[in-house]
Amino acid sequence: MKVRDAFFEVLRSHGITTVFGNPGSNELPLLRDFPDDFRYVLALHEGAAIAMADGYALATGRPSLVNLHAAAGTGNAMGNLTNTQSGHVPVVVTSGQQARRYTALNALLTNVDATALADPLVKWSCEPLRPEDVPQALSQGILLAGSAPAGPVYLSLPLDDWDHQADPGVLKHLKVRTVQGDPVVSEPALDLLRRRLTGAANPVMVVGPGIDDATGWDGACRLADRLALPVFVAPSPSRCPFPTRHPGYRGVLPSDIPGVARHFDGHDLVVAFGAAIFRYHAFEEGDYLPPGTELWAVTSDPDEATRAPFGQILVGNSSDALARLAETVPARHRPPPPQLERTSRLNEAGPAFSAEAIVDALDAAKDESTVLAHEWTSVDTTWDRCGCAGSRRPPDGPRSALTITRAAQGGCVAG
Repeated sequence: MKVRDAFFEVLRSHGITTVFGNPGSNELPLLRDFPDDFRYVLALHEGAAIAMADGYALATGRPSLVNLHAAAGTGNAMGNLTNTQSGHVPVVVTSGQQARRYTALNALLTNVDATALADPLVKWSCEPLRPEDVPQALSQGILLAGSAPAGPVYLSLPLDDWDHQADPGVLKHLKVRTVQGDPVVSEPALDLLRRRLTGAANPVMVVGPGIDDATGWDGACRLADRLALPVFVAPSPSRCPFPTRHPGYRGVLPSDIPGVARHFDGHDLVVAFGAAIFRYHAFEEGDYLPPGTELWAVTSDPDEATRAPFGQILVGNSSDALARLAETVPARHRPPPPQLERTSRLNEAGPAFSAEAIVDALDAAKDESTVLAHEWTSVDTTWDRCGCAGSRRPPDGPRSALTITRAAQGGCVAG
């Protein structure tokens, strides 16, 4: 069996039979004799290929594969790769490398120092030492992309590797190996947060894309109900992690330090789940928290935990932590948060339409299976009042609303 065949066998073993991409000559040897049970979704630009793979991974719940062309193609895709990284989406990015003999000569289409190219934006970057190592590298990349905290990985694959013979003994094990395990917050650590929540006079909750799953949505709603919590979405969200018609929903936090802090005035405790602390953007001097306010948070990403400039951070599955807290925190009989002011639906005659009227029209066309990919940065300030994550109609469940995480890049596309 050739390396090419072993490559597809590893993909099959993980249920990956769709490849997104925009290939060049370095990638043609991989695409020769493309298997009938696979489909190649051709994008007209590498940024779109990344976006489709990103959305497909979110829709299917498993890692996806995108195939790019050497350094140039990878470079074109890196704008959208920033979204994939910050959104913790498991995408395996492959790019073709020049033939091994030619790379030392820096021949045309050589990906110079290939593993360094995407390194800041991926969990792991690899160019196999031998052709025989390609299936092993692919298997490792798939498993690593999907392991907590999920995120993209990068493989540079020389064009002359595909026709080498694979090691059937190695492939036999690669096809059946799995990595099971989702690190969770230990009970003693979670009990610290439980006791702090129980003793808080006026807590508030902040949620991020790390709880955008069925367990997280349910846990966040039950905890908010149990403690009558107001709930904010963390700044610059990549997905909507909380039902926006819930009585406790207060909107999306701004992206400047004092702006966030002002929303915590009067609260002695902020509890955050599944979000970086915080993804600021608009620069303005100020203190992170108002006087007398303390922050506790749970994230599955140790990097997010350690770079947070303040707070008590627990590392583990945020959705699991929410579910456990919702089961065990004593209910508090506080007055419910005041109703969020809702605006009425707009139906403008045109030909000029306001942003609110446009998203209202989209909202009216939704059904329960609709996934909205929100790439309209100019209405970010009204995100909590419109369309895919607003007061007119809420998302219909986890991963039903995707948005961009950086204003300069395009967003996810889901099918």
